Amino acid sequence: MTIVFDTETIKIINIFETLTQVSVKDCILMDDRIYVLTEEGELKKLRENGHVLRNLEKTLNKKILIFEYSKDLSLFLKNSVKGMRELKIRNEKEKKIVEIVVENSFKSLVIGKDGKNIKALRQILKRNYDVDNLVIR
Repeated sequence: MTIVFDTETIKIINIFETLTQVSVKDCILMDDRIYVLTEEGELKKLRENGHVLRNLEKTLNKKILIFEYSKDLSLFLKNSVKGMRELKIRNEKEKKIVEIVVENSFKSLVIGKDGKNIKALRQILKRNYDVDNLVIR
């Protein structure tokens, strides 16, 4: 699936890549949050330069949430969904469905305020893994 970004998203990606020296695979802007999918292996650079990310959040006045891409969907979800206990990936009527069981104490974090986190994760899964639906239990 080809991802098309609007001009604001392109601007944010350029600023992010310039300041962090980390390659961005996907980016979703949602109100007061920016969801960034980095290329595989790039998360380590961000951890080493965490102050740059905090400064960028202050400059943009938005919370930045980072996900690291993996060719393996299961590994991506394991690394991205805190408190995940169980994962099922199934195909139904030519649709790819991911079902995740999350510990109760982490459900609100995974879903996010007004469902923002889950909406962003669904978009990332659709655009990068051709997942049609994500179910949290």
